[in-house]
Amino acid sequence: KAPESAAVMKKAKAIAALAKQIDASAAPMSLAGLNCQTERPDLTLRFINDAHLNQTMAYLTACCLYAALFDRSPEGLPVDSITDIRFFDNKDRTKDRDGNPITTTFSAKDRADLQRIAWKSYQQFKALRDD
Repeated sequence: KAPESAAVMKKAKAIAALAKQIDASAAPMSLAGLNCQTERPDLTLRFINDAHLNQTMAYLTACCLYAALFDRSPEGLPVDSITDIRFFDNKDRTKDRDGNPITTTFSAKDRADLQRIAWKSYQQFKALRDD
């Protein structure tokens, strides 16, 4: 389920105003999460067995951080996988919290969509900050 867009936008505007005030950038994760869940509701961003963010959200976060740090699109970056550091069971360090492989390898489509959504979200944030 996608988050409430009005609440996300309120938060994003507040962060953008602060970023403008201190001349900073930020990785707009609330916008990225909203955009991802709106455009690709098939991609889950949290583990099913607990409320923590999963590898998909970690990848989206990395793409947003790349955009914010370098002011460049992450689109086309070759990294296609991410490994969680938290295990389903300390006896089996090959499984994540949902019992799936600890490393998620993204399809070309998923990777491209996550990179595009991250860049779109960063561009939205910059527009809010510079408004």
